[in-house]
Amino acid sequence: MDAAKVVDMLSDRDIWDLLESLDAKPEKKGNTYVCETVCHCGDKKKLFYYRDSKNFYCYTNCGSMSIFDFVSNTLDLTFIESLRYITKKYNIRDNGHFEEGFVFDKVENPGELLNKKLQRIEFPKIEVVDESVLKDFYNLYHKIWIKEGITVKSMKKYGILYSILDNQIIIPHRNEYGELIGVRCRNLKKELVDDGKKYMPIYYEGKVLKHPTGANLFGLDKNRQNIKKTKMCILFESEKSVLALDSMFPDSSIGLCVSGSNLTIYQLEILKKLGVEEVVIGMDKEFDELGSEEEIFYADKIKAVFKNKLAPYFKVSCIWDRENLLKKKDSPTDRGLLTFNKLFNNRIFI
Repeated sequence: MDAAKVVDMLSDRDIWDLLESLDAKPEKKGNTYVCETVCHCGDKKKLFYYRDSKNFYCYTNCGSMSIFDFVSNTLDLTFIESLRYITKKYNIRDNGHFEEGFVFDKVENPGELLNKKLQRIEFPKIEVVDESVLKDFYNLYHKIWIKEGITVKSMKKYGILYSILDNQIIIPHRNEYGELIGVRCRNLKKELVDDGKKYMPIYYEGKVLKHPTGANLFGLDKNRQNIKKTKMCILFESEKSVLALDSMFPDSSIGLCVSGSNLTIYQLEILKKLGVEEVVIGMDKEFDELGSEEEIFYADKIKAVFKNKLAPYFKVSCIWDRENLLKKKDSPTDRGLLTFNKLFNNRIFI
């Protein structure tokens, strides 16, 4: 099949799905998708997909790339393997007429391909941060989280603090051994929240205390034993959801936060080492009505970003609001214990 014809048959939605399945974390900006540089295992937002030309450009390493070049670089495939991968993944056919010698072999799913790639890359180095950076913050607990059902006991357990100077809820991030590796905040100033800076790393003495959140799972140091005991964990988007679950089940929480709406290959490896048997997907709700285009797009996203990566190793279930118990953008924990229990008990296996 002619490669140019395949490109013509790919829709913007196909490309978006491809980027999400490869954990590029795409963002729409005008007629462009801005992504992380997964083409060379980077994490900077320097990879651009131009919808008009249907071409990629990596501004840090790879330069101009076709769709097939991008897949080749990301999954370590040859050009023809990338062509075969795309046509198989999106069921592209040319009325039964193919170029001589081209065969539609079985294509491995993204989880298997990414796992093979994982064997050839190393985890990013994460520096341990000195605990003294927390000395300027206070053991105060803001009413905004208390009203949302997060107890002071849970906030103390996770080391939540408050910055009087900057009006921020301070959220220490720790690795699986309990070592401090970064500090994020929940901004309370309306102008920052309105500017899309609700959650962000904090600055300390002119240095930003950020870390590669995609190479860690928030809450693992606190919930590791419960997860090992039950052989189950729940993946949430935000730290707040982990705290809320701990407030509901203070002695048996199995919540972890992926810090976003994607599962990285590093987080997958952490889960594999935990020995869990079931992974529950508990992402924020992204649709208003069942059966809507929004719900279909959300289901495709869950499949591409989570299920395809997890399914080779775990039983996978998903908390899915089929009774309109949540509002759009709600976490499964946002409406209290009774609602969460109902959602959890009625989760679907995918």
